[in-house]
Amino acid sequence: MKTFIDLFDLDSGKFNEAGLNFALTELFYVWILLLFVSPLALWFFWTSLKRIHSPFRKALLISLRAFTFFLLILILLQPELEFRKSHTLKNRIAILVDSTKSMSIKTFPSEQPRIDFVRQAFEKNQGVLESLSNIFQLDYYSISDQIETISSLGSARRYSPNKTNTDFEAVFSKLKTRYEGKSLQGVMLFTDGADLSIKSDNISSELKTLLTGGDGPIYSFQAGTNHMFKDLAIEEVDAADFGFIHQPVRLTVTIGASNMGNKNIPLVLKDGDAILLSHVLEIRERENRYSVELEFTPNVLGKHIYSLTVPLFAGESVDNNNRIDFQIKVIRDRIRILHLNGRPSWDSRFLREVLANHPKIDLLSFFILRTLDDDVVSPTSELSLIPFPTNLLFNDYLNSFDLVLFQNFSYKPFIDKGYLTNIKNFVENGGAFAMIGGELSFQEGGYAQTDIEEILPVDLGDEPQLFLDESFDLQLEKNQFSHPILQLEKESVANSIAWENMSKLNGINIGLKPRKDANTLAWFIKGRDKYPVLVSWRVGKGRSLIVATDSLWNWNFRQVGVGGSGRYYNRFWNNLINWLIDEPGTRLLKLETHKERYEEGEEVLLRVSVSHSNYNPYAEAKVLLTMKTRSGDMKLTTLKTNENGEASHRFTPVEEGFYTIKAKTGTDKLKLEEKTEFSVFSETAEFQKPRVNETLLKRIAEISGGNYEVLTKQTDFSKVSFKNPKIEIKTSSKLVPLWDNWWVYGLILSSLSLEWFTRRKSGLS
Repeated sequence: MKTFIDLFDLDSGKFNEAGLNFALTELFYVWILLLFVSPLALWFFWTSLKRIHSPFRKALLISLRAFTFFLLILILLQPELEFRKSHTLKNRIAILVDSTKSMSIKTFPSEQPRIDFVRQAFEKNQGVLESLSNIFQLDYYSISDQIETISSLGSARRYSPNKTNTDFEAVFSKLKTRYEGKSLQGVMLFTDGADLSIKSDNISSELKTLLTGGDGPIYSFQAGTNHMFKDLAIEEVDAADFGFIHQPVRLTVTIGASNMGNKNIPLVLKDGDAILLSHVLEIRERENRYSVELEFTPNVLGKHIYSLTVPLFAGESVDNNNRIDFQIKVIRDRIRILHLNGRPSWDSRFLREVLANHPKIDLLSFFILRTLDDDVVSPTSELSLIPFPTNLLFNDYLNSFDLVLFQNFSYKPFIDKGYLTNIKNFVENGGAFAMIGGELSFQEGGYAQTDIEEILPVDLGDEPQLFLDESFDLQLEKNQFSHPILQLEKESVANSIAWENMSKLNGINIGLKPRKDANTLAWFIKGRDKYPVLVSWRVGKGRSLIVATDSLWNWNFRQVGVGGSGRYYNRFWNNLINWLIDEPGTRLLKLETHKERYEEGEEVLLRVSVSHSNYNPYAEAKVLLTMKTRSGDMKLTTLKTNENGEASHRFTPVEEGFYTIKAKTGTDKLKLEEKTEFSVFSETAEFQKPRVNETLLKRIAEISGGNYEVLTKQTDFSKVSFKNPKIEIKTSSKLVPLWDNWWVYGLILSSLSLEWFTRRKSGLS
């Protein structure tokens, strides 16, 4: 080959092979010329040689003509010599080593971590692996739900398992992508098979497709066994991400028990330190898995971190899967409002229309159509279609409401005074109460010196006051303009214009004196007299508000009458309800993280916003941040807000799990507290199902055409077998045309000239 390459004046160091190619790919006409035209032309030529008697000359002439046809066909085919440099590639074998935390679980009776079985197998078979590397390209990877290259065999032996999740479907999918277009002839898999996403007796169709569509068999080597494995674990909690306040939340809990004998164990559900329920589960020796249905009713809005625990017994192989934390966001499915109206009016009609048409409001409304003082010719028993359900409303079901609304309502004919105490307790414990004016409200409704007065943002005084029937323009309190109730428009200038164009009101309850710590949002100012119209107040954990007029309906009816819209009337009531029920956007202290779930080592950003009771920014406010983890409470830091009432803090959590951050501050004699919660990927995920999954490993080997083996001190890698087809690749090449040369055309010319000369000598033309 070297001499042949040198013949064409090429560098033999760059090329080690040669081959013949034809540049012409369309051979149809060549075959016609070769099979039909050429034989026919040669036959006619042969018949023209009858006058030549010399057999030698006949043979010479027909040979020359055939040689000429051959050269012409060769030129048509465009032959080329390809000189190339090529070498043989090694086929690849992927060696996958499980790097998740479950590989640190001990195997009994030797109490040897599962990863040690892998290390021992590598050390014992080092020579086998080195021999295998002479034949195949061995690629080492650590696997979890990702696949990472290990640079050498030594690092594979020395690495420690620290990843948090096993996902074989993700691993084999990434492996297939990595070896796209490469010759992968098989896989050696070292793992305990603890994939949380796969049931022990079932493989997903996606994983089965990946296993059957591979380029070679998978040899699964099991690290550790379940012999003498003792453990009680909460394997899984199936719960929705959110639940509704005052509505049952259902959980399905899966408990795993290995070698626990016969026991009755308590399953305890907690919200923080408060026990919500306890369930006794009967554990029996021959059963390994139990499903438990639990139900509880949340009564507080917001994100909650719940914990489920079972006892930790002596001798358990894993001690951190006896508790599992999970998060549920408790929200309102509907805003439940109890609306009591003492007399039909335009104001009550328009308000009820707003409440009834609101998609998120569940309205229970009672209208008093006539009273004992009305002049009707009917017995007392017929003044109502049904008895007023006082006990049901104000005793049994009161806490199921978010807001109690009294509109121009006098309680005395219908509600025993003792039930007013229940309303007071309802508000102080987080409920909401509002009273709307009219001739039957406030002093005229008999609320002076009652428990209702104690939760109102105004003092009713000792003397009864008449209802003042007079038209007036509502005057907003300037330092309350940032209050969320008054936000008819988002932009401040547009909001001011909207309030300036609101219709006049008529009729007001007088004699009301705002409490010192209440917020008077709007007044009726007449000369030197100021009458509060809209006053809000925080009562204990709840909120209360008064509207000292029964003419807000003018903001709808009259606005529409002059060509405007009633949307500001609707928006005002929506704002008012949102403030009363303590929607997060109406709180003076706000605390949030930029994410709800973080990866281990990821930085957390906390944002804090503080406002005065009038919702203007609180500059220089000191906010104490504390953090709660499984380990307990700890002080995080103290922040000071800027001129916009805002502050932020960054930190990196030191451990995995759920975190609760609490913020505390004080503003205008109010003690404010807010909390938020987030999670860092749970460290217990790999231990929820800690048993070795030998069924899964057998199925992986079976489906892919490989073998399954439990790692022991006698494990021998020389038993594995992979196909090794020859793969050659071309790294460089050079084409030398054989037809486009002077000597090819010279041969044709010489052949034709010799034929002509011979014919002439033979007496032919």
